[in-house]
Amino acid sequence: MNIRFDRLLLAAGTLGAAAWLCVAQAPQGQQKTPSPFQDPAGHVRQDAYAPLPVPAADRAYEKIDGHRIKEKDLEVVAISHQSRDAGDRYWGRIAGTKYEKLTAQWAEAKWRQYGLTDVHEQEYTLGPQWFGLDWNVTATGSGKTLTFKSLNPAVGSVPTPPGGLEAEAVWVGTGSAADFMGRDVRGKAVLILSILEPGNMGESAGWEGAWKRAADLGAAAIFTIWGYNENLAVWQGMSGGRGNPIRVPGFFMGWEDGKALRDLIAQGNPVKLKMNLKTEMRDNLKAVASFATLPGMSDENIWVIAHTDGYYEAALDNASGLAVMTTLAEYFSQIPKEKRRRSITFAATSGHHAGSPTTLYLHDHRDSILAKTALILNCEHISHNDLLQWSTHLRASNTIQERRWWVYGSNRLMDIAHKAFLEFGVNLVAEMDPNASGDMGHIERDAPSIQVIDSPEIKHTDWDIPERVPDAGLAAVARAYAKIIDEVNKMDRKDLLPVSFRSQR
Repeated sequence: MNIRFDRLLLAAGTLGAAAWLCVAQAPQGQQKTPSPFQDPAGHVRQDAYAPLPVPAADRAYEKIDGHRIKEKDLEVVAISHQSRDAGDRYWGRIAGTKYEKLTAQWAEAKWRQYGLTDVHEQEYTLGPQWFGLDWNVTATGSGKTLTFKSLNPAVGSVPTPPGGLEAEAVWVGTGSAADFMGRDVRGKAVLILSILEPGNMGESAGWEGAWKRAADLGAAAIFTIWGYNENLAVWQGMSGGRGNPIRVPGFFMGWEDGKALRDLIAQGNPVKLKMNLKTEMRDNLKAVASFATLPGMSDENIWVIAHTDGYYEAALDNASGLAVMTTLAEYFSQIPKEKRRRSITFAATSGHHAGSPTTLYLHDHRDSILAKTALILNCEHISHNDLLQWSTHLRASNTIQERRWWVYGSNRLMDIAHKAFLEFGVNLVAEMDPNASGDMGHIERDAPSIQVIDSPEIKHTDWDIPERVPDAGLAAVARAYAKIIDEVNKMDRKDLLPVSFRSQR
């Protein structure tokens, strides 16, 4: 049997055998059936994921261990906890804060431990940055009072007046033009259900123009229900389109909180929303990125990048990427310099949620900084378990969610990436992305580049926690990236470039 086909059958059999192990989280009030695939807290056990065996020819990559990568992930998450424990309500490794800088310094400490050289920082001045300071909202009607555990202000929202704001709540469905027909929402608090695009890369309130429509019709405040199961607290902005900022207070809330508010409105009596929101814009904040080099035998290099900032614990986005990036530094530092054809530059990039100034800087200086770059690898959103929407609940599985992916380069580079992903069980969306998203976006075509990126609906929410980041998925991507680097180092740079790029240089 063809070896590649044999391995594909093995992969399919392994994934198929695992697929039925879908672990239910029992609805509140029901007795939960004990499962051998869950820990006492109800999360999928790390040993319940079924990694593919490493081929005999590539046993060297077995030293890249998922559990050890996860330990690094947890160290980065602990930096977010410092922000939370300091009392920040808008907490995490927020761009421009000391917690983002601490994350860059964490990477520097790892690089020094592994013997890398030229460890240094670079600062970037950010534009004005929004911060939510304090907020509260209560709803009263039909003799009931509701508060909302999942409620966050919309990122970039204007504050309420100093004494707060009170407005009657109105439900407008998904906020389409049809939903607003015949509705007078002037001076009201508009409640919109926003249906998520998988991966929360977009949502219906944006597609429908619902936020702008509500603001243009005189709404006093806008509340968006995050249209996904459970009760996720999310950090998300409201967009009115380019040059059309939403100038009324806005909030997001999870599905359960939003449903409770909707059902209170449905009782037919007026529902009053009382809200207070304090925000501020901070100027001249510094985003700090860190760099280090593992010298090779030529003046060409490979870049491995991962962004530092993230909301809440941000175990996936992007502690997972930082953990894999520093693991690759550790792995290649153990290989003698004379066996490293090219230097490897590692970068903990900054300000991802504030415009990605690090990679923008690289793009603006591509003719010098990236002139001899053979490959850029982006480590971002590496591993998350698959979630099944089941009624109004989410059920976690022992399978790893498929990643979106991108390869820019020659057919040979595509073949190298394809084989490595198959070999180490990196499951992918079948169709390649039309462009590289995330921190790769500015530099996707400035040199040959590769990324895989997982964007589940829990991204930017309080559900982005370490328990949902499988060790096996971390190891799979780290091993594939290591194999890609080794295979790329067997090739001349000109043979990695797409034909169109070669003609430009």
